[in-house]
This record gives sequence, structure tokens and C-alpha cells, in this order.
Amino acid sequence: MYYSSRTGKGQELKPGIHGLSNHLLDTPWPKVAAAKERMGKALADVETTCGENLFFLLSDIVVPSDDELPLTGISLEWERALAPIFIVNPDYGTRSSTVLLQDCTGHVTFMERTFPEKIDVKYEIDIQY
Repeated sequence: MYYSSRTGKGQELKPGIHGLSNHLLDTPWPKVAAAKERMGKALADVETTCGENLFFLLSDIVVPSDDELPLTGISLEWERALAPIFIVNPDYGTRSSTVLLQDCTGHVTFMERTFPEKIDVKYEIDIQY
């Protein structure tokens, strides 16, 4: 399920890969599209999907070209600053990245990396079905 405070509505999610940035679910911003594509590739090879590979996906600082940037009503300078998956800016930026993995046995691993210190936490639990 997905709920947006912007629309005040919830919706059931269809199977697949979804992306969320600072707008509505699956808004086709370049960073959302890139992350969804990379997540699809990561999940296609489950044997090599691990937390570090997913943290790498979330660390992308590539800024799309100006013609690919969304028009959200802020300045072009801010659009560029906010465009990467991982935002690095003295005034605003990515504070943490989270990876949540669950295998077919119900083993769940929660990992979070906090910035700029790059502090990692990891919790694991087993869910009984």
C-alpha cells in the first residue's frame, strides 16, 4: 500500500518496482527512473544482490542534463543540486540511506548508513509465516 499526504489518498501497489523521491510515487524524474532501472538489474541477479550493491545504487551523484531536469518551480541551480539520487549540498543533502532485504525463508535484514559520518547499523530478524 502507498499513501500520500499530498493527495490524501492511499492506493494498492501493483507488483513491480516502484520509486519514491520528494514527490508522488513513481514520478518520472530522472533519478527515480535511474534507480528503478538499476534496482531491476540488481534484482534480476539475486545471487549477487547484497546490501553493499544496493548502497552503491543509492550513492549515485550523477546530475542529469538540464533538459532532463523536472520543472518543479525552483531555480535551475536547485534543480541541479537536488537531481542526483544521492544529494550533496552544504545546505541540503542525503542524511541516510536504508536497505531492507527479505529472503524466501522470512529472514529480514535492515541496514542503514548515516551521513556524513558514514555510520552503519544493521538489524536482523526472522519472521515466522
